[in-house]
Amino acid sequence: MDDAIHQQFMNLVCALSPENLHCDGEISVAAANRKYRSLMRAWRALEAQLGRKVSEDEVWNIQIKGV
Repeated sequence: MDDAIHQQFMNLVCALSPENLHCDGEISVAAANRKYRSLMRAWRALEAQLGRKVSEDEVWNIQIKGV
């Protein structure tokens, strides 16, 4: 996985964290669900570009190890 795609996945991982997804409780559950679906569409598009499935663990492992 190249650095640019990894960074896009990392941005999505961060956006999918509960506090970011729910805007620290400032948005409704329905709005958070819409946001989640949009972020997951972006995730699947990146997977399609890469040609394989990618887990959140893989993204974090690359980030931690710098591989």
